[in-house]
Amino acid sequence: MKSITKLILSISIAFLFSSCATIVGGNKYYAHVTVEGHPDATILTKRIPQGKGSATFSVKRKDANKFSVSVKEDGCEEQQFNYKRRVFRGWAFAGSLAFWTSSVDGIPVPIGVAVDLINGSYWKPDIREKGVSKTNYKHFNYTIYYTGCKERDVKKAIIPEINPATENQQQLVDKAKAKADRLREMKKLLDEGILTQEEYEREKGKILEEK
Repeated sequence: MKSITKLILSISIAFLFSSCATIVGGNKYYAHVTVEGHPDATILTKRIPQGKGSATFSVKRKDANKFSVSVKEDGCEEQQFNYKRRVFRGWAFAGSLAFWTSSVDGIPVPIGVAVDLINGSYWKPDIREKGVSKTNYKHFNYTIYYTGCKERDVKKAIIPEINPATENQQQLVDKAKAKADRLREMKKLLDEGILTQEEYEREKGKILEEK
């Protein structure tokens, strides 16, 4: 009876500590998500906005292989990024086995291992997956390359916004070219004898005085 009580007590203590440490390293990690080159893009998880451009939030370790993030910027398409790989935390298993093993009637009972298995704390994101990197055992980085604004950016490149000052300058250039063409035509008529020198000078003056 004492052995059973001791076992129950040990398991209860293990679960109590698991809420904050589970047993080694916790059953959650922090995901630091950054959208490269798009500081105004909204980051969402399960349709809940987490921030713009970058965001940090906790993720259950057991869900590292089904972690999903959506990115949306005004005027652009929404894109979803799914991460499907996780790896086993061998050192965490060794730690819980070494430090959270109880003894009942001389028989070792790996309480820590059992708790960690139930809580799924033996997993972490796989840094071999594209865009994933590690700061430490508790913090992982997700770099997202969002292309939802590609169509908008292409349109801007092809049809740039018109600057009023630039537009006025172009109008002046066009007018100057038109005057030059007319003056060349008048000179040609003079050379061919169709216009007299007096007529040429008069028409030339009119063209030059135009605004």
